[in-house]
Amino acid sequence: MLADAFAAERFRLLRDRGALFWGVVFAPAAGLVLSIGGELFARRLMKGAPVIPVDLVGRMVKALAGGASPITGLFVLILAAAVLAGDYRWETWRLLTPRNGRANLLLAKLATAGVAVAASLLLYALLAAVGGLFSAATSGSPFTAYHGEALSDLAGAFAISWLQLMVLVALAAVVGVVTRSTMGALVVGLVFAFAQSIVASQLREPTWKALAIPAFSGDLLKTALLMPHSVTDDPVPWAAALAVLLAWAIGLSAAALALFQRQDLTRE
Repeated sequence: MLADAFAAERFRLLRDRGALFWGVVFAPAAGLVLSIGGELFARRLMKGAPVIPVDLVGRMVKALAGGASPITGLFVLILAAAVLAGDYRWETWRLLTPRNGRANLLLAKLATAGVAVAASLLLYALLAAVGGLFSAATSGSPFTAYHGEALSDLAGAFAISWLQLMVLVALAAVVGVVTRSTMGALVVGLVFAFAQSIVASQLREPTWKALAIPAFSGDLLKTALLMPHSVTDDPVPWAAALAVLLAWAIGLSAAALALFQRQDLTRE
């Protein structure tokens, strides 16, 4: 049963403190530390400058929108490689496959990684709000209202970043199955994350070639969500961008499942 496989994977992940720390906690915590440190440093350089109002919701939206950066992707890939390819390293597949179907086992791993990615993004938002509270408490800055639809912007930024990161998770699944290696899943995923980010940053027009890059489609969706009125007022092809992200995530997941179903695991 899929539910049993998911419960087992969740149990294993919760006891893998290294994967949880690096894949879920470290990046949001490091972001909070850098944010507070940078703010304190800026205050020292700009003594006497007027205080800047604190927009808690705006900080949370910004944290969620930036939650799919290549640096974040690195830590997500550490988690994904541990969850999706760890059984090759420890040679435990031959113990698991007699107890459940292969599709259930791999889908449970993908679902477990997806829940962990969602938890990491939520932690990003929470710690961004903590950083805002620290700024207000230490500088006396007043709070200001968020200019926009708070709930829809928060939910939208979360969903888009989550989908972008799930493309990396699904890629890690494919590479992990093919190479039977956690390091292979990590290295290939990291190269892909940085390469697509660099290429997407050089593109401006939403052509089909540009939209085929997950990073470009994700950024386009965030632009359509958070800045609905662009400088040129041209319609943003958000439906095409969303379809591309879904196609990447679903297609790579399906490829991983197809490869895994045909794999010889008698020695794994």
